[in-house]
Amino acid sequence: MSRTTIQRTHRERLAYVYVRQSTPEQVHQHQESTERQYRLRKRALALGWPASGIEIIDEDQGRSGRATAHRPGFQRLTAQVSLGEVGLVLMLEASRLARNNSDWHYLIEICGLRGTLIADEDAVYDPREPNDRLLLGLKGTLSEAELFTLRTRLYAGRWNKARKGLLRFVLPVGYVHGPDGAWDLDPDTQVRERLAYVFATFRREGVARAVVRALHTEQLDLPVRVTAKEGYGTLLWKAPTLSGVMRLLSNPAYAGAYVYGRWDYTGPRRSATTGKVLPRQRPRADWSVCLPDHHPAYLSWEEFVQNRERLRHNWQHDGQPGVPREGTALLQGIVYCGICGRKMTVQHHAHRERRAPTYLCERGYQDGDARLCQSMTARPVDAAVSAAFLEAVAPLSLEVSVRVLDRIEQDLATQRYQRDLQLEQARYEARLAQRQYDLVDPDNRLVAAELERRWNEKLARVAHLERAYARADQAAQWAATVEERTAIDTLAQDLPAVWHAATTTARERKQLLRYAVAAVALDGRTHPGQIGVQLQWRSGTLTTLQVARPAPGDRSLKTPAAAVALIHALAPSHSYQEIAQQLNAAGWHSAFGREFTSLHVGYVCRRQGLGRGLRRPRPATPDQGDEARKSAPKMLRCSQPTTA
Repeated sequence: MSRTTIQRTHRERLAYVYVRQSTPEQVHQHQESTERQYRLRKRALALGWPASGIEIIDEDQGRSGRATAHRPGFQRLTAQVSLGEVGLVLMLEASRLARNNSDWHYLIEICGLRGTLIADEDAVYDPREPNDRLLLGLKGTLSEAELFTLRTRLYAGRWNKARKGLLRFVLPVGYVHGPDGAWDLDPDTQVRERLAYVFATFRREGVARAVVRALHTEQLDLPVRVTAKEGYGTLLWKAPTLSGVMRLLSNPAYAGAYVYGRWDYTGPRRSATTGKVLPRQRPRADWSVCLPDHHPAYLSWEEFVQNRERLRHNWQHDGQPGVPREGTALLQGIVYCGICGRKMTVQHHAHRERRAPTYLCERGYQDGDARLCQSMTARPVDAAVSAAFLEAVAPLSLEVSVRVLDRIEQDLATQRYQRDLQLEQARYEARLAQRQYDLVDPDNRLVAAELERRWNEKLARVAHLERAYARADQAAQWAATVEERTAIDTLAQDLPAVWHAATTTARERKQLLRYAVAAVALDGRTHPGQIGVQLQWRSGTLTTLQVARPAPGDRSLKTPAAAVALIHALAPSHSYQEIAQQLNAAGWHSAFGREFTSLHVGYVCRRQGLGRGLRRPRPATPDQGDEARKSAPKMLRCSQPTTA
């Protein structure tokens, strides 16, 4: 197109130069392309625009051109064109403005409506002219096809290398690339031993949060490799977190498998800042590339699969039992409704020690049913299930005492070894900081002061770890005597004693029960006054029990019988307040464990049929005579005591 197409009305409006590179790496590394785009300002000057009438839009540097949602520069450009304030839009090529045909044609449409010209290095186009419009549309189509072709070619090459296990990506901590490109174990002994300790702790505890707690208790950090450009590959030690432990436990690389395609990037959710698709993890059966025995492993593939299954069971969703918790309800997580088959929930009350929790089937009610499916108190059900469990395991000889002792000693030795490794690493860092300080010129105080500060920090960390580990070693001194070993051996043969021991927590009882029982179904509606309990054992066997529902008032809080008897004895001759004072002096408490008041005593008297308590009248003066006595209020004395 000739230059005569540019009219005076075009030059009276602004000329916008649009500059964009797709990624931050291109912005920093492809300087020639960026320079060419900024040079379009000179082209606008040559086309007759004054310097004050030229604006450059470069807010979209490092942003992809596949969509406009996260390109504020392109949005500002289209807004200005829509307002009729732009006479010329300059870009290096169509792909700089848009890689998406819909965005490109939208820009062409509004430029045509507002009489805005579009220009590149070669020509100026008028979107109102059919030939120019056709050529612009063809450029946009080629730009979109080019993006598709490049992406397809790159993806095909990447997948081809991945199928052979040769595609390189950021290695998980604990692995390094060898001279031949193969995966090798990290040469740092502390890194290897710390990862092994994490897997061993999860093998013992079975809960990721318990692993985090153990690491915090022992003051052990987790290794992390820096993946950012600044300090790429540097090893750092950070405080353990649940997300960090979960990454270790769910990564198949630690089982020696080369896996590619674990994440799906086609979901609808996108990042609010970058616009990129938020990935979601695919199921193990949908992994595109999975090459077992690809490199040295920290654990076997079978154990990795078991760990993933345990993690899935630990989350209480999709019918999973979840982790045993602190509540007193024994069947939490494994109880189901025998009427509708839904999973039942547990309702705890304010005073857990005084009132048993309740099993509820409320899912239907939450979904719109008129009422709850069923509910029952947990106390009789838990008692029946406990008895069935203890009866089932009674014939077994639990030869576990020796293993318990060996495990305690092994755990203490492992924890001590991990502490020694971390302390040795801290001492090495302190010696390194000292050597760096010794090498600097003492007169160069700007550098020497900083190195001295770092050295002092390392020394302080060494001192802190030495004190903490000294306390830990002192607390971990444990050696079982002959009497203790005999007691442990005797206790190991008596599971009921372990079950009912005051030191056994509710969580431990639930864990013991789950070793044998897979699920329990409750039916409190088929037989009135009865609760049907069906136990599904891990072996597949079913056991059916019938439990009587508690009668109204059973196990309700009651005033002690001796206190009630004392109230019977004192009621004929004492007021409520006087009785309360004597009860408190004798050390008695009400049903709720509080001191007695006149209100408490009056309530017991009414419940026991004792009438109203005695209230002493004021003594009459001699001159009042019979009329004063007649005007005094009549006293109602308590009736004779009845049986409490």
